[in-house]
Amino acid sequence: MATIEVEGDRSSSLDVDRDWGTVLSPVETSGSGEGERTTPVTDTGTDRASVSSAVLIGVALISVAALLLAFFAYLFLFSSVTASRNQQRLTASLLGHPLTVSRLVDGKPPVDGSAIAVLRIPSIRLRQVVVTGTSPADLMKGPGLMQGTVLPGTPGHSVIAGRRITFGAPFGSLPSLKRGATIKVVDGAGTFTYVVTHFATVLAGQRDVVGPTKTNELSMITADSGLITSGRFVVTAKLKGSPASVDVVRGRIPLNSSLALNGDSSGGLLTILWMLITVSVIVAAAAAAMRWGQPWLVYLFSAPIVLMCGLFACQALARALPATF
Repeated sequence: MATIEVEGDRSSSLDVDRDWGTVLSPVETSGSGEGERTTPVTDTGTDRASVSSAVLIGVALISVAALLLAFFAYLFLFSSVTASRNQQRLTASLLGHPLTVSRLVDGKPPVDGSAIAVLRIPSIRLRQVVVTGTSPADLMKGPGLMQGTVLPGTPGHSVIAGRRITFGAPFGSLPSLKRGATIKVVDGAGTFTYVVTHFATVLAGQRDVVGPTKTNELSMITADSGLITSGRFVVTAKLKGSPASVDVVRGRIPLNSSLALNGDSSGGLLTILWMLITVSVIVAAAAAAMRWGQPWLVYLFSAPIVLMCGLFACQALARALPATF
């Protein structure tokens, strides 16, 4: 151990480790020449702790911003990939199990989210497998037949809801339909053709369009606008020809949330929970990298966890949005 002293009116002497060449303990000196007084300066690490805290706070804020950007990317870019994959699975379920649809006329209500029909609109090049139910999770797979309404092609009113912007936007082109356009539906009751008769925009507080009707109709519902939704856009079509004379289970009466096509009430809480978990993992990984000095190893183990938690947060937030968004 050696001591280096710097002369001057106010100097300091530093203890230096010869092996490492690092400063071990600074001491402050005052005066000059003989009899100068040396006062040790203690290093408590307060500055270093303050810098570390500021860095971690910055990491947390950047993580929140990154999550918001990831959500928009997931919603407007990657959700269509999810919807396409879901449609492929639904199509495979119909092709692999031809009795799946025909059993709908046997008096057994189908499970929510399962394939129930195939919808085709040639004029807008739409072909979608329709599922049972209109919850946010159901409409992530494709258009959904609202519970409590009849199977298309049977006597009464069928209501199918679909998304306008996200998850492939299956009903994004509905506003471009013209009167007289044909709609083809294939389900367990047969193959049927509907003809578009009119359009409507139903705002909050106005009379709903999902109730029973005296005529055999099909209503397709989606959000009334692209970004800020305040109501529904409805396309109504009448059945061409006679309905199928089968007794089809209409399903249970839908809940108010299903009628309103609201988002999942638990989606907001789950979003906050997964965001907190994701940010906590990122901050913990940053703290570990600063302490251990091996950031690549820390990031290698933490990256899959961050991606998984971030994906769950995006999916939860998507469910909190209106079902037809």
